[in-house]
This record gives sequence, structure tokens and C-alpha cells, in this order.
Amino acid sequence: MDLLKILDTKPIPAIVDARTLGISEDTSGDYWLPTPMCLYQKELIDQIVSLHYSDILRYFETKNYEEDVIVESMKTMCRNSAYISTHPYLLIDHCMPKSLITKDIPAHLAETSGKFTVLRDLITLVQEYETHTAIVCRPGRTMDLVEALLLGKKVNIKRYDSHSIKSKQKPRNFACTCHLFPSENLDLKKHPLRHSRQFDMLICLDPTVDTETSEIQHILQFQRDARRSESRAPTVRLATINSIDHCELYFGRTYKKDSREFLENVTAAAVVLRDRVGTLPPDLRPIYSQNLRYLIEWLEDPSISWPLPDVYCIKKYTPMDVESSLLTEVHYSQIEDELEAAFRSGKKRGRSKNDKESSKMAEIDSFYQLKRLQNDYTTNPIKQDMAQLTGISIATETASTDYHLYSGILTHKLMQSIGQNYMDLELQRQELKSYADMNTIQESHQQFFESELKSMGDKVSENCSLVSLNLHKSEEIEGLNIKKCKNIDAISADIDDTLAKLQSKGETYVFLRSLYLEYDGLKGRLDKEKNQSISKDTEKEYTSKECERADKSIEESLKEIDDNNTRLSHSKTEFQSKCAMAHEEKNKVLNSIENLNASIKTEESKYKQLENNLKEVVSRLNSLPTPRARVSNGKSNSSRRNKGTA
Repeated sequence: MDLLKILDTKPIPAIVDARTLGISEDTSGDYWLPTPMCLYQKELIDQIVSLHYSDILRYFETKNYEEDVIVESMKTMCRNSAYISTHPYLLIDHCMPKSLITKDIPAHLAETSGKFTVLRDLITLVQEYETHTAIVCRPGRTMDLVEALLLGKKVNIKRYDSHSIKSKQKPRNFACTCHLFPSENLDLKKHPLRHSRQFDMLICLDPTVDTETSEIQHILQFQRDARRSESRAPTVRLATINSIDHCELYFGRTYKKDSREFLENVTAAAVVLRDRVGTLPPDLRPIYSQNLRYLIEWLEDPSISWPLPDVYCIKKYTPMDVESSLLTEVHYSQIEDELEAAFRSGKKRGRSKNDKESSKMAEIDSFYQLKRLQNDYTTNPIKQDMAQLTGISIATETASTDYHLYSGILTHKLMQSIGQNYMDLELQRQELKSYADMNTIQESHQQFFESELKSMGDKVSENCSLVSLNLHKSEEIEGLNIKKCKNIDAISADIDDTLAKLQSKGETYVFLRSLYLEYDGLKGRLDKEKNQSISKDTEKEYTSKECERADKSIEESLKEIDDNNTRLSHSKTEFQSKCAMAHEEKNKVLNSIENLNASIKTEESKYKQLENNLKEVVSRLNSLPTPRARVSNGKSNSSRRNKGTA
């Protein structure tokens, strides 16, 4: 026994007993086959989640968001994750090979996708039997990649979408036939099933396949007896473990796929499980390391129970779980355990530096790294109440809406609250600094306004003194006016008294009084007449000016009338001369018409005479006898001769 050879050789893991796998004894005919992921797929999944980082937080932490934008972003993330779970080339265009029919393409496709690796191993087992296997997947590029993978296997390929990556394909004659069906827009009337055997198995490559549709049911029941127990072909769903495929397959049994609860649970699970996406449990790894040969017994007899566990349960994750997961940086390793790293080395003994580094990557995180998010390590110097630590006080620490302030877990909301407080504090500091910087400017402004106020006060006092002086003068003038009015009233009273005394003294004085009154009235009338005379003189002057203006306008109008009459007479004479000329022309035309009529009559008479002469000539010609001629039979060019000549 060569112990060194045994120790230096990579051990072949034994298949675990079915009893230790937790098999559910499922015979429903609808089974799931978990698939792993390669390192490139895992990194792409993490990048997709990172691209939708802000939308994920807004979707799980708030309710006031634009429904069509955020929900569509979550659906886009799930759709792109499903593409990556199937194959990275469905999303990464620049890595797509230019040709899918070269010999190295099948191996390359299997290397870059864990699901295609499992499909390759499964087809490798199936191709040894005379079977008809149906494969249903997304139409378009997915079917092209599956066909390219099958070109490397000993199977016949039939596509039911009127396309093929190989236009001129040689007929393949193998025992196994793989039928490729699109999961959408499948038309079995346009592409009917032309073989006479039933399908032995239906492989669902992605979660878009709905086995309840009439077309898929027709494929499952094709050429099968509905009365027998095996009335349908078994269905095997390839689902990447802990990926969006796994989440949709598990939560699709509980919620409707178009419901909000389904989208929330699937999205939360896809985000939280991205650190272990595509990682098979230890019990299943030996099965895949043996290229699924563990399933040979079931492939030979599908009536037995499915030899693998049922769909693994997935926890319903909360928004806090999603937030904590987004705060955690994800690291992936190409080698999953130290034993695998040891036997990847080309040396028989010892381990290289790269192997040691790869084994270090696979080491379990330390206690501090596991507990750092919860602030739960004992050496934490600031392990205390979160309200006291952050300076954020809340009304009740039991309020579910403010769990991020007192839960003791570092969350985005807590970081945002701390950052907001720092921003407010910095803003207050900047305001204080701006107040200090503006103090000198404000003091100069204050001095300027004080000087302006003083000058304005001086002007106001000066104006007030002027106003008081003017008021004093107006009062003096008003007093003088009052005195003058009193004097006028006194004089008027004296005049009235004098007139009364004159009337009482005798007739002579009465006559004088009447003369005085008449004089006063005449004086008033005279003043009135003078005013009227002045106004009439003004009116007369205005009227005379208007008359002069009217006379001038009349003269201009008369002059214009004379000019118009002159032009009219000139136009009239010109018109008369033209009429005379037109009359002469008319006479000439009439004379020419008469001459033409006379010539026409002459010509008509000549025409009639010629017509009569023509009739006479025609009658004479008709009266002449018709001459007879004969052609000789001797020569073709013999001349004619008349009957009367010798």
C-alpha cells in the first residue's frame, strides 16, 4: 500500500446516504434541482444590488415614493438577477462570443455558469438513453446559448421558434433528442410535434416557465395515457440556490407573482442572501462533484420519489435585515474550503503561497468582525444608550417607527440622523462665524444710519420752525382780514344809518337818497356792461379771424375749382379728338368690310361658275365609253394594247 500516493491524491467524496439528505419522498412530478454559481456570477449579482442601492432603501424604509419608478427599479433588479443566474452573457453583451458554433463554446458556456454546468451534466446522463427530453427557457439569446451547449453533446436538437444558430446543420442521428421550447409565445399549431413518442422529462431552465399553460400541458401529456398514474412527464426545475430563482420558486407557492408581498419578500431575500448566493450546502456538494450520477436511478425510473430534498425554506426578512445586509461588504472566494484549496495546487507535497492565501480567504471571520455591526464586542468604549451616544432624544423607545434610534444596531437611518445633526451643527457654526465677520460691517452701517438720523432730525427741526413761522404769519394775515371785514361792515352800517337819517329829514334828502341808490345801481350796470362789451369785443375778434380764415379757404377752393375745370376742358377736348379719330378709323374699317363683302360675292359667283363647269366636265367624262386592255401571257413585261388597234 502506497500511503504517500494515497495522501497526495485528492480524495473522492462519497455520495451521502439519501437518509441524511432529508429527502421529502416527493412523487408529485414537479421537482427542483438546485444549481451553484461561478465566482463571476456572484460578483455580478452583488454589483446589480449595488446599482439599485438607493432604490432598495427607499422601497423598504419609506412609503412616500413614486410607485412607477421604485417598483419598476425593483422589478428590473430581479429580472437582471435572473438573467445572471441563468448565464452572464444574457446581460453582459461585450463578453458574448462572436460565434456560438465553435468547438470550445460548450465548455466555455459551462465554465461561466453554474446552471449550464448542471444542465451539461444532466444531458450527459440523459444522452445515454433513447429518450425525448423537452427543455423550456426564455426565447431569443437563452435558447441560442442552450443550443450551443447541446451542440457539444451526442443529442439531436429540435427548436420550436423558427430560429437556429447553425443555418446549415448536418442531420444528427443519436438516440437522445432534445426539444427546445420558448417559455413565451409558443405556438404548437405553427410548430407541431411530429414525433410519435412521449416526452420522458421536461427541464425548466428559468423561473419564467409556467407549467399551467395549455401549451406546456400539451407537451407534458403528449402521447401519454390520461388513465395511467404517469399521465404527465416529470418536470425538473433548475434553480440557482439562494438566488432570485430560489426566492421566486419558494414565495411563488404563498403569494401571487403580481402582488406587492411577493415582490417585497423576493427582493428582500435576494438582497440578504447575496453573500451566500449559489453556494451549495455541504450535503449536496458530493452529488455535484460526481456530475449528478446520483440521479441515474431516478432517470431510469421516474416513478420513484425524487432523491433530493424539497425546496429549501427562505426566511421572511424585515427592512432592518435588508439595511444591515446592505451595510455589510460581501467577499466571494473561488475555493470554498481549505481541502479544495490544498488539492488545487500542482505540487504533491507542501502548499504554495497562493494556496495559503486562498485558505486564508476561506477562514471564518473573527468574533469582532461578526459583532461589529451590533456594537456587541466587550472592548467597545462607547457601548451605551444610542440616544445618549447620538444626542437624539425620542419620546418612547418602544415606538416601532424609531427602531433605528434605540435598537443598538448601526443602520442607515441612524447614520443619516447623525449626519443630519452634524450638518445642523456645522450650519450653526457657519452662521456664528458669518455673524462675527459681518460685525464690523454692521457697526459701520449703524454709524452711517445714526449720522443720517441726526441730519434728518436737524432738517425736521428746521422745517418745523419754518412751519411755525408760516403759521404765525398766516394768523397775522387772517387777523388783518378780519379787521378789514369788520371795517367794511361798519362802513356799510354807517351808510345805511346815513340813508335812514336822510330819509327822515325831508323830501330833499329823500330825493338825494334815491339819487344815491340809483347811482349805485347804474354804476353796477355800467360795470356789467363794460364786462359784456369786453367779452363781445373778444368774441368779435375771434369771429373776424374765423371769417378771414373762411375767406381764405373759399379763395383756395375757387382756385382749385378753376384748375379742375381747366383740366376737365383739356380732357374733354382730348377725348373729342380721340373720338373723331376713332370715328375715322371706324369709317375706314366699314369701307374695308364693304370691299371684302364685294370681293366675297365676286368669289362666290366665280366658285359657282367653276362648280357648274366641273359638273359639265364630269357629265362628259361619264358619257365616254370605257377602254378595255389585255395582258399577254408570254412575258411579264409585255405592253398593253387596245382592242381596236392592229
